[in-house]
Amino acid sequence: MWDKHWRISTWQHLNQKWDLIIIGGGITGAGIFNLAARKGIKVLLLESADFSFGTSSRSSKLVHGGLRYLQNKQFDVVRESVRERERMLKEASGLVHKLGFLFADYSNIGMAQNKLAIGTAIYDLMAPKWEHKVIHRNNVSLWEPLINKNQITGAVHYFDACVDDSRLVLRTIQDGMLHHGEALNYAKVTDFVKSKNGEVIGVLVADQSGILSPEMQEIQGNVVVNASGPWSDIVREGIKGTSKLRKLRGSHLIFSHEKLPIKQALTMIHPKDHRALFAIPWEGVTIIGTTDLDQKEMNSEPRISSEEIEYLLQATRFAFPAITVDESDIISTFAGLRPVIDTGADTPSKESRAHGFWEENGLVTISGGKLTIFRVMAADVLNYISSRLPGRPHFDHQDPVFEKTPDVEKPSFLSDQDWSGLIGRHGLESAKISNYPQSELIRIQPMSNLWAELSYSASQEAVVHLDDLLLRRVRIGLCLPNGGLKHFERIKALVQEPLGWSESKWKVELDRYMQIWRNYYFLP
Repeated sequence: MWDKHWRISTWQHLNQKWDLIIIGGGITGAGIFNLAARKGIKVLLLESADFSFGTSSRSSKLVHGGLRYLQNKQFDVVRESVRERERMLKEASGLVHKLGFLFADYSNIGMAQNKLAIGTAIYDLMAPKWEHKVIHRNNVSLWEPLINKNQITGAVHYFDACVDDSRLVLRTIQDGMLHHGEALNYAKVTDFVKSKNGEVIGVLVADQSGILSPEMQEIQGNVVVNASGPWSDIVREGIKGTSKLRKLRGSHLIFSHEKLPIKQALTMIHPKDHRALFAIPWEGVTIIGTTDLDQKEMNSEPRISSEEIEYLLQATRFAFPAITVDESDIISTFAGLRPVIDTGADTPSKESRAHGFWEENGLVTISGGKLTIFRVMAADVLNYISSRLPGRPHFDHQDPVFEKTPDVEKPSFLSDQDWSGLIGRHGLESAKISNYPQSELIRIQPMSNLWAELSYSASQEAVVHLDDLLLRRVRIGLCLPNGGLKHFERIKALVQEPLGWSESKWKVELDRYMQIWRNYYFLP
């Protein structure tokens, strides 16, 4: 789909009048792109780095309503989110997975079990469904043997869902491209094209891949939408917009499943400040997160701090006192930025997760919200600009986003689980991957990905740098020790030829990847 000829061909055809130009290749931009393309809109998506590079590859991997938001009375956000969660479970099977959560109460921290029971009942009814259970304190250890039993008063069990967030973005963009939308990564909007009265009528875009000529182009469009997440205020500097966002850093630790062999996800309460955190089984590892801190600078990738590591380790030790964990047990870390609309709340955790959009000098910006409601956000902003699109289309967030799964017989040597996961991650393209050599159609342990996905991504998924491949296409950099160092020879054998890299280019990319991994995905 995104082979080596695609980038050059797309770049050569950018200089035309577009109905809609989207700045930002995260989940918000991807959702707008997909819904617009399905209505026949001539739409172009531009991402300055890699697709899903920002928040949308660094989330907590949850498709959820936000049970804790009920405590802040964000009822509309929760209702909207749990209903979208249910739809995604049905429509993106194999990509979005149902995930059970255990939420325990302790006499000295947290909330009373009766409040937990009421909260989870409301949470279910908003979906609507009825799947939660109230668990007596004597039975909690049957659900999770590792849990802290000291002063426990009981627990509730409920369901949310998890996802590979980066693959969700890619699948959403790829399925939009099947409807003739155009999307380009490593294409940075550096300025706006403006009319005589100062209205935005296009963008100046620069190639960041280092392989295109001319290196810069001017492109015009009927509407330009800024969906660049935490970078939205920086983009808005081009129209002299004042700051509207509060960037909040959420950081995470990753342990091997052998170190933290939890049976399901847990909602944990930090013993120090009583904030809710999560322990999540994902891709064969266990994720602990997340923090919620203001982030001021935007000069580089976000990264976890030493203080956050200790904070998350404290929560882990409290939740699982029988397990001894310290920094030496951490496989990797990651930190993402939430682009929350600033309402002046006392603390980051009290800020609303509602989304909003506004227009300034012809530039439409959308921000806030959360991954789970990306379709709602996309439909809202598209309906706002509908009068400037051909045919004045109406957009419904219940419209489909994902193409139906391919009518291809499962290879006999693949398990049902592996086949379902392959289809979920790659949609219609999964049929091509199933034709790869059988020796490559085996799992990258302990993950759910197959080795063949590395080869396929290298040749067909717009990979410019090795970190695109190992941190976003296939999450080896998060899930394997030392960023996957032990497997580099095998990875090289699979991807060097389809990427067209010489020995010297491979070495440069390997050094670049390891520097990024050490600086932003490991210990500070």
